[in-house]
Amino acid sequence: MIEKKVIYKPIHDFDQIITLDEYYELEHEESEKAIKDIQKLAVKDLDGVKRFCENQLFAQSDKVSFVYYSLSEDEDIDKWADFLSDEFSRVYQIALNQNKIKELSPVLIEILVEDISSYNADRVRETLLKGLDHMDLETRLNALEFLPDWIDEQVLQSNPAVVSKLRQKLKDPEWKMRWGASKILEQNKIAFESLSTLDKLRRFINA
Repeated sequence: MIEKKVIYKPIHDFDQIITLDEYYELEHEESEKAIKDIQKLAVKDLDGVKRFCENQLFAQSDKVSFVYYSLSEDEDIDKWADFLSDEFSRVYQIALNQNKIKELSPVLIEILVEDISSYNADRVRETLLKGLDHMDLETRLNALEFLPDWIDEQVLQSNPAVVSKLRQKLKDPEWKMRWGASKILEQNKIAFESLSTLDKLRRFINA
């Protein structure tokens, strides 16, 4: 059986935006064109792109994911940093407020920025700290998984609130949170009180 080749149609307007799955089915050359088309659309009408992402977050989340992915892939790595940081904060806050973390995580995971020292990135960290204190364990773990993309040693030196929160999480009722927080602190060379032997054993028993 001959596999049907996906034909790429140039993206000039919002109703032509493809899904992330459709992007992955394209040949390499056409997939590069698709990314460039989204970037051109954002240059032409960033407010329109933002409205699209706001209005279609749930109805067409896979298309919103492709928009974020395309802008995160721009060779000019700082061009969309503020926009993408703001979008992460906005979407993550919606996920927290509506208990939609599981549903919106595939969208959030496509947002990556190089510059994590900006005011906009600070706001991302603030929203993630809220997630670390959520009553639901999966939500707390999710915030812990996202946090490393938005911190490094330099950022932590100027953000004592983040360090303090991670140290607090060493006392979290759930051992997975304690373990995850300890690994982030360790990776960023931040001193912390060592975990109990039992917690260290749990890591291997439950691996």
